[in-house]
Amino acid sequence: MLQDVHRVAMETKNSATDKTLSLAKPFSPTEWDSHQPGHQLLRVALWIAALSLGAADAWVSRYTMYPDGISYLDLGDALWRGDWHNAINGYWNPLYPAIVGFFFKIFKPPLHREYPFVHAVNFGIYVVALVCFDFFLRRFIEVHTKRNARSATHSEIGVPIWGWYVAGYSIFVSSSLFLISTSFVSGDMVIAAVVYLAFALILNVRSGNANWRTFALLGVVLGAGYLTKTVMFLLAIPFILTACAHKPSSKTLKQAAVGFAFFALIAGPFVVALSIQKGRLTFGDSGTINYLINVDRGQFYIPRQADAKHAMRNLGFIPEAYEYAKRVSGTYPLWYDPSYWHEGIHPHFTFKLQLRAIALSLASCAWILFNPWLGLDITVAILALYMTAPSPYVCVKHLRAYWHLWVPAITGICLYCLVVVEYRYVGAFFGVLWMIGMAGVRLPQANSSRRIISGAVCLLAITTLATAMRQIAREAGGADFVERRIATAEIPRIAELLQSYGVQPGDKLAVVSDWLFPSREGAYVCRLARAQIIGEVRPQQFWSADETTRAKLIEIYKNAGAKALFAYEPSRVEPGWERLGSSNYYLYLMRSKAQEGRTVKDADRAPH
Repeated sequence: MLQDVHRVAMETKNSATDKTLSLAKPFSPTEWDSHQPGHQLLRVALWIAALSLGAADAWVSRYTMYPDGISYLDLGDALWRGDWHNAINGYWNPLYPAIVGFFFKIFKPPLHREYPFVHAVNFGIYVVALVCFDFFLRRFIEVHTKRNARSATHSEIGVPIWGWYVAGYSIFVSSSLFLISTSFVSGDMVIAAVVYLAFALILNVRSGNANWRTFALLGVVLGAGYLTKTVMFLLAIPFILTACAHKPSSKTLKQAAVGFAFFALIAGPFVVALSIQKGRLTFGDSGTINYLINVDRGQFYIPRQADAKHAMRNLGFIPEAYEYAKRVSGTYPLWYDPSYWHEGIHPHFTFKLQLRAIALSLASCAWILFNPWLGLDITVAILALYMTAPSPYVCVKHLRAYWHLWVPAITGICLYCLVVVEYRYVGAFFGVLWMIGMAGVRLPQANSSRRIISGAVCLLAITTLATAMRQIAREAGGADFVERRIATAEIPRIAELLQSYGVQPGDKLAVVSDWLFPSREGAYVCRLARAQIIGEVRPQQFWSADETTRAKLIEIYKNAGAKALFAYEPSRVEPGWERLGSSNYYLYLMRSKAQEGRTVKDADRAPH
């Protein structure tokens, strides 16, 4: 009898030992995916949700255009027509305009579909970013699961695998649609894809599944990031160094050298071309210009410092009347290449202004974390789980294992904090930091803890979905959207009317406008008409001037090569001004003396 009891006890002990060993046994995502097909079905459902929300966001913002977008479209055209002199730009890097320009060259969207087409391209980039994030998420789960298995205790639990998928995709939607957005025509979503892919490669290195090809690919990815945004030139350093820092050795140094070599291979040609153009060694001037604007508080479009090498001509007799026909590139030269107009202007460090910039940037970061329409639901979910733990310090302690992820992410945010933080700049970095925060969750082994974690994850998903749907509904049904849709639908028609009055692609115009980038004014219409702006004057100053002064200004623009003066909602309609159809746009054609008195053809005959 005693022998039987002893035998049963030994079998129970061996069984418990086997279970403990099985817990400690590392496994890959492919193993648990094959054993738990529910994870695959969950991924498919989350993919469908993320794609649907992204498509809806791109659709409702299809009428949106921004200043940066005009410059990117112009650069894309220059790249694909081989105009390398104007394609090399010290402010805008070439990868995003090359992507947009490629699709424009292939599909050739009609004039009235050009702006919506850009948002379709943006949605395509969003899909690529989603693929890169999924790759990062799977590597993250694999590394996190293996680490937990090695340090497994029966007294703690963390986020389950299904919870990682739900929380991960919620974080992606929040960072991509609330912070970056498909509505903004810029390369920020490309940077998000680059960041996720780079972090996934770092996780591969840290898990021991890497060789020199991994470091080569990391260098290529970071090089592509630099070709999208200048800041990635600096961020390549912490990315590559943290990937190599786990085991200092001669082999590690060789791997780092491979990473930097392939980064240089991708980034080098653009650095060389830009340095030759500028006549000095440079990898880009966007940081300097943004520092001048946001920290030194310089003027956004028109630099006024006396030491500017290429200052535009201020006509003087009207305070804010400018002419810049000698350097005409893109629709609006002042924003097509700001580095040209800011050449020679150097930032001045002022401790007080620097502290002010950092304080404003930190306030923006806090707003991202605690704004209910941005990231409050994620932040609250993480903090609530930490506070539920017996000791929040235990949760924080686990975050040290992910220093190779949060060091580059925080470095990226800190670089922006020195100048200016916009949501779209730091969206991907905050996404990674939120993921790391979820990795620190440790609660006591109990059914109540499982319910708390499951509830927090599900609530996070519900609030993210609700916020996304609210944002999309507001965009689709709000007065701003209706006005923007009407305005943007009108812009192609106005561009066609300009052409009917003889304004051809490449012709030069001057504009009467407060700034060139409200949706109804200057550059948005001129881009579609393929006209170039060579001068501008503020409406209040122009219409309040006497007739002699206005005539003098018009003559200057005419001598500079302007074919017409373009205005929206003039204060008065005088002889020579032609209304474009039934719109509030007006055109003053620069006629020669032989043409004086001739009537311009009726605008209503123009195509609609």
